[in-house]
Amino acid sequence: MLNPLYWFSLQPANVDGLLGNLLFGFILMLFLAGVVCRIVIMNKKQDHYVKMIGKRLITLCLTMGFLGVMMYFFSYEGIQLFGARFWYPMWVLGFVVWGTFITRFALKEIPALREKNLRQHAKSKYIPGRKR
Repeated sequence: MLNPLYWFSLQPANVDGLLGNLLFGFILMLFLAGVVCRIVIMNKKQDHYVKMIGKRLITLCLTMGFLGVMMYFFSYEGIQLFGARFWYPMWVLGFVVWGTFITRFALKEIPALREKNLRQHAKSKYIPGRKR
């Protein structure tokens, strides 16, 4: 497994057995988490910024869950190019990078947006017109 030729061959990954079932279970749980989060977050009256983070998490879970199921299917069927082993580390890398961007958005940009909104609201209370 530490040999690069193992990961970069076009041979499909072996998804039989316990590890294959665990992988499929994780991918399926990821997809189902996206569906459940979509139902819960979009139907609740929450803070606008929580919904913004939730939408990004929903997109991450649904997209990576769908791609994971497709990779698993191609590996299970033995399709050489689309079921190749190198897709799995790329999938994990994409998941980590995307998660990092969401975390950065939640920790850096959301507080800045909240502060900007508070300043704008404080300034607009002195301006005549319709209040929001």
